[in-house]
Amino acid sequence: MSEIGAKRTGEFQQNNNKKSKIEARNEQKSTRLERKSHDKNYEMITQAKKIWEQLRRGDIGRDEQKQLMEKIMKIIGGKVQDVIFKHDASRIIQTCLKKGNAEQRNQIAEELKGKYVELSKSMYGKFIVMKAIEYCHKQRDNILVEFRTQVRKLIRHKEASSVIETFYAQFANAAQRNELLSEFYGPEMTLFNQTGGAKTLDDLLQAFPDKKDAILRHMSETLSGCLDKGTIVNSIVHKALYQYMTLADDKGREDMMGRLKESLQDIVHTREGAWVGMICISIASPKDRKLIIRSFKPYLQKMACDEHGYLVLLRLLDVTDDTVLLSKAVVGELCKHAKELFADKFGRRFFLYILAGRNTRYLSPETVQLLKEGDKIRVSKKDPEVRAKDILNACSPQLIKLVAENAPILMREKLSSQVVHEIMLHASGDKTEAINAILELAGENIEKENHVIEDRFANRIIKAMIKADTAESQNDKALEPLEFAPKLLEVIKPHLAHFATNYGSFIVLALAEEPSTKKEVKKELKSHKKEIENAAKDNAGSKLLLEALSAK
Repeated sequence: MSEIGAKRTGEFQQNNNKKSKIEARNEQKSTRLERKSHDKNYEMITQAKKIWEQLRRGDIGRDEQKQLMEKIMKIIGGKVQDVIFKHDASRIIQTCLKKGNAEQRNQIAEELKGKYVELSKSMYGKFIVMKAIEYCHKQRDNILVEFRTQVRKLIRHKEASSVIETFYAQFANAAQRNELLSEFYGPEMTLFNQTGGAKTLDDLLQAFPDKKDAILRHMSETLSGCLDKGTIVNSIVHKALYQYMTLADDKGREDMMGRLKESLQDIVHTREGAWVGMICISIASPKDRKLIIRSFKPYLQKMACDEHGYLVLLRLLDVTDDTVLLSKAVVGELCKHAKELFADKFGRRFFLYILAGRNTRYLSPETVQLLKEGDKIRVSKKDPEVRAKDILNACSPQLIKLVAENAPILMREKLSSQVVHEIMLHASGDKTEAINAILELAGENIEKENHVIEDRFANRIIKAMIKADTAESQNDKALEPLEFAPKLLEVIKPHLAHFATNYGSFIVLALAEEPSTKKEVKKELKSHKKEIENAAKDNAGSKLLLEALSAK
């Protein structure tokens, strides 16, 4: 066969194959449509779907939405239970719950009665329950009634657990949350709650002190089931876990910690979950802590930036005796992302804790108290001061280098500037490069916009560095002498009068009060008092400077 003939034969076979694929697809479609047509609800779903395609659009007006809802309710009204487990029909019901008025929503919710538990276990049906919980607030108690005695099973179910979590975390009131939680305590406690008795775990224990062991046993079984089924990420589980960890004896806590130790990263994104993580780290053995640290590695940056997760990392800093491992596997890893973390509301706190400890300038009194409570149960041998010093020494060179290379950006940014402040005062080691970088910025052209001396945030750092060698407070005193004031004065001396009359006046004031520079500042500004007096009318810093210059 010639080359051309072979090519044509190949093309013919290829076209035949394409045709066969298209025909096969069409046959499958026809079969699917024929199968659907035998469904008694096929016609109803088809009609409803046409209206739904318009209803779900976000650009329709209120009047059109109202008309479409009336049309679709005429089609599905009284037949909701017939279609709720079908994928396409499930989306129609969800949209109706979202777009309908109160009467239409309640009508659908009433038709769903008796099916909420079954729907919650369905891959598609669970979304209907979530929408009913969200939009039918008057029906929430009715839905809760159907969930009674089923929560222990549902919270361990792959699909249903998200329904329970949505109800608990987003829409339940205090009484409803307590009722959902009570099912972790066992059937007897659930029954007591239903009869109008105690609502919280504390109330239950006061009413039935002899039931404590039974409650703990039921909680342990349910929580272990959640771990096995992978539903531990839910906040209702975290609440129950925290209750268990604070109520159980040492053995019970240690057993639960043993089950949790490789899953802590899954729970630290909630308040109670983070508290559980802190307890587990506090009571863990060195071997278990090592395992926990390794399990955290892929999630460190995310945890550090989390509103609650960062607390778990602070607890690691507090209790880990193996500071070599901690410095390499946690501190070292986070130092790689330090520039981004400095600018994060929570991420910066990890470094601030290393540099400044439990300073209420950066941590709330409640957080400090929480950390102190953990000290009572921690299992550690190393002296806390030695541990803190080891960690500080390990990360200081990287932090100082970061300031030296990025001072123009870090000093002018609100959150980052706080970390730079603490690095310059409390990091250990040679800070010459970082100091020189700051002095270089101070010596830039005074006409430059947002000069470092006049910048709101950088100004505070420089002022703190001037006072750091003579400050009385431990928080404000430099770990090692900086000898910064004379160096700065040498750089800005030609423009000292200029800075004395603007926002930079606070830095000039600090130099005027510092013993090592006081005399020279007064000498330089002696002939500029008139300018400073004029500036003092509108500038608080200039006014204070004037008083300092007049003092003997």
